[in-house]
Amino acid sequence: MRIAVVTGATGGIGKEYVRQLGQCPDLDEIWAVARREEPLKKLSELTQRPVRAVALDLSEESSYQAFGDLLDREKPEIRYLVNNAGFGKFCRTEEVDEKTCMRMIDVNCKAVVALSLRALPYLTPGSHVINTASASAFQPLPYINLYGSTKVFVRNFSRALNREWKDRGISVTAVCPYWVKTDFFETAHQHEGNRIITKYEVLYDPRDVVEKALRDAGKGKDMSALGLLNKMQHVAAKLMPQSFVMNVWLRRQKL
Repeated sequence: MRIAVVTGATGGIGKEYVRQLGQCPDLDEIWAVARREEPLKKLSELTQRPVRAVALDLSEESSYQAFGDLLDREKPEIRYLVNNAGFGKFCRTEEVDEKTCMRMIDVNCKAVVALSLRALPYLTPGSHVINTASASAFQPLPYINLYGSTKVFVRNFSRALNREWKDRGISVTAVCPYWVKTDFFETAHQHEGNRIITKYEVLYDPRDVVEKALRDAGKGKDMSALGLLNKMQHVAAKLMPQSFVMNVWLRRQKL
């Protein structure tokens, strides 16, 4: 059985991965992973490919074992592992309670590592691991501090792992989207303080982000970044002092 695994499958980008991967003729089934089972069941409407609902809370370490046990029972060939689950908060770091901060690290970082390692025995030459990072991984960002820091980890982990697994014929790609039109912002603005991140220069469509991610993964690229503005920010963040980049960010947000 040749499958694709998509975590965070009920969100905008995750749903789009399910839809586009559902068009791959060499896949037998898509495993859609998220916390709640009911929304997962609706994903079968997006594709004629069978979609299996896998209800796992990736903030809990027990979910890693459950995922591994499922793989051991089914013994599939994983053609795509898409680690897309994650969330962030746009506010002062201290305005997020400690439990939520730790949960963000668990979902955004630990789950990516754990699922990649659990999946490795079932990845074969030509398989792809696609990890959702963010344009916030290019530089430190006050008021998106913890979220951006977790995405730095995802970006670096993915790009280095791409080199390590190259001799296995497995590509690992860090996807670094700019602002994307999803319900991510609803969670990001749920916190104790006022809504302070308000300027979004451009909002990309999840369809375009996923389309480019799959295309870049197919080419074996270790990073995928959609959009001219996104790429310009990436270059600028490498060339300019980090303090200057943070000052520009704060001025843009009128902070």
